[in-house]
This record gives sequence, structure tokens and C-alpha cells, in this order.
Amino acid sequence: MALDGNLAEYIKSVSSGRFLQIRDEYKGYDLYIAEIPTQKLEVVVYQRKPSKPHVKSLIKSISTVGFVVPLVVAKKPGEDKFIILDGQHRYLACLDLGIRKLPCVIIPWEYATLMINLNIEKQPNIKEKSYVALRVYNELVDMFPDKRETDDEILQSVEEIYFVTVGMVYEKEDKFSGSSWEPILKKTDWPFDLPLKEAKVKREKRAQTLEELHLLVKEIVSRLKDIGISHPFVYKEVVSYANPIKRQRAIVEFDEIFSQVKEKLINLRENPEELKGAIGQEESLE
Repeated sequence: MALDGNLAEYIKSVSSGRFLQIRDEYKGYDLYIAEIPTQKLEVVVYQRKPSKPHVKSLIKSISTVGFVVPLVVAKKPGEDKFIILDGQHRYLACLDLGIRKLPCVIIPWEYATLMINLNIEKQPNIKEKSYVALRVYNELVDMFPDKRETDDEILQSVEEIYFVTVGMVYEKEDKFSGSSWEPILKKTDWPFDLPLKEAKVKREKRAQTLEELHLLVKEIVSRLKDIGISHPFVYKEVVSYANPIKRQRAIVEFDEIFSQVKEKLINLRENPEELKGAIGQEESLE
């Protein structure tokens, strides 16, 4: 049958005709429960890197009591696969054990990206949040290039839009300190009222601005080290010192504020001694 035909018929075709259809009483959509062959399952591309110790622990648990917690999956349009939204560690453990079919709860694809924030086992840091946000965003750009970035569906799928910008920087600069820039981004990096295909280009330019400033801060940190200022939070304190808005609550314009930040950082690079009296006195951003 066609990959994008009736979902129930597709599930029937891959589960030997055995499945249960129920209705979500709160949201009102249909859910399906079925055994899906492992070769039809795939971990979602924006899932975090799996924990090997956790997989080993689950192998022991499943070996002892069996597989008792279903995966949550969704059928991606145009592909002969179910994407795992919740349960990648269980899935990997089952592959190791040689299990060929897994019980799954199948939700509509339109709810798939909303699931990503519900399957986090520990509080993620900004790097992990940005990694997830960028991959969700790229999926949305591919699927809905003409949908505006300000659309509710887009904003509900991405925890914070500035995480997308930060994620773009992390792709190029793995040592980028997103938490240092977050206080400024919260007040400046807002959704573009543009189609996603155009918004992404502008967001990439913002990421390029952050990347350039990151390299500038690294230069300043190096010069501070030469004059005897060196501790784990110097980078964050340099960014804080250059932050022109700090306790300001009003919404401000990205390019204007980051132009001011750049100007101040360039001056600091040439005159790092100016920070001797200020570094260490800046309010901690932790």
C-alpha cells in the first residue's frame, strides 16, 4: 500500500494485522498499539546521544522482567519507517538482545515534534536543548518551508527560538558557551515573521554573528591570561561585562545590541587591562 495512505491500514500491513485502536480522551485523536518489527523502527534524528550505561542497565532489566514499557513512535510521511520519539535506550537494548518486534504506541505525526520535550531523562543543558531545537527546526523547514516562523505550530515545537540560533553555532564551534550569551539572546533573538525558508537564512546570519563574537571573546580571555587573570568563569564574565542590556526588561533589536557588544569587545581586546578592576566584580550569571 502507499506509504502515506490510511495509517491504520499501514499499521495493519506491518504488524501482521494485529493492532489496537483507541482514542485519546483529552486531545481527541486516535492512538494505535501494535507490535512493530525492529527493522521498521528508527531513532529520531534530533534525539540526544544514548547513554551506554543506561542501555546496559536496560538489557539487564529486560532480561529479568521482559519488555513491559512500549515505545512511543510516529509514522513519518513519505518514509517506510516509524520514528522513535520515546524509548531509544529500550530500543537499543532490545537490538542487543535480538528482539525482533516491539510493542509501540503510535501517535499522529503532527504531534511528533511536540513529544521531544517529554522524553528527557535528566535536565538538559543549553547545548543539549539547542541541539534538539535545531534538528526539530530543520525538520520543520524541510516539511513546511512556506510556513511562517511566527506560526504557533513552529513556536510550540521549539522550546525557545534562540536555541535554534545557538544550535547553529554549536554545529561549527563545539566549545561555544551558549549559557554565557543566553541573557542577551533572551531579550533580542525573537521569531522572524517570515516563511521558514527565509527565516532560516537570517537565523544563520545571527549564528555567524555569535560565532564571530565567540572567537573575539576567546582572544580577550587569552590576553587576560597573559596579565594574570585566569579562572573557569572568565569567558562568562567578559560577555557579561560587554552586555549593554543586563537588567533591562524591554524587547530590544538583535543587530543593534550585538553591534554594541562587538564594539565593546573590540575595545577590550585592545585594552584588556580595563577589565582588571571589573572582572570578578561582575554579577554571576550562573
